[in-house]
Amino acid sequence: MKKVLLSLLVCVSILTASAQDVITKTTTVTTASHDYLFYPSQNVYFEKASGNYWYLAPGSDTWTMTQTLPPTIVVEKTAQYPITYVGTDPWKNNIGDIKKYKVKKNGTIKIKKIKKDD
Repeated sequence: MKKVLLSLLVCVSILTASAQDVITKTTTVTTASHDYLFYPSQNVYFEKASGNYWYLAPGSDTWTMTQTLPPTIVVEKTAQYPITYVGTDPWKNNIGDIKKYKVKKNGTIKIKKIKKDD
């Protein structure tokens, strides 16, 4: 009887000790800002550091990343605006960028100051 009771006590002690082992896992996410150029006439982003372009193909709702633009998209080097974005998807703020760098019907660009509540 003592052996059974002692065995039971040892098993309970082992289970209790193992239940108290807590493993904590910490995930660190590093977010760095990247410098992009935005070409509002073509709705294209370019990152000098990587040489990557992001563009929205006509008739598509998916942004494409490439190092060479298709021949149908020609960027105007004179109408480029620097944008700093934290992350690697600069197009996520595309609606705001389009509002800020509005292309007029005559092809010129009017930079609009965006209020915080816009």
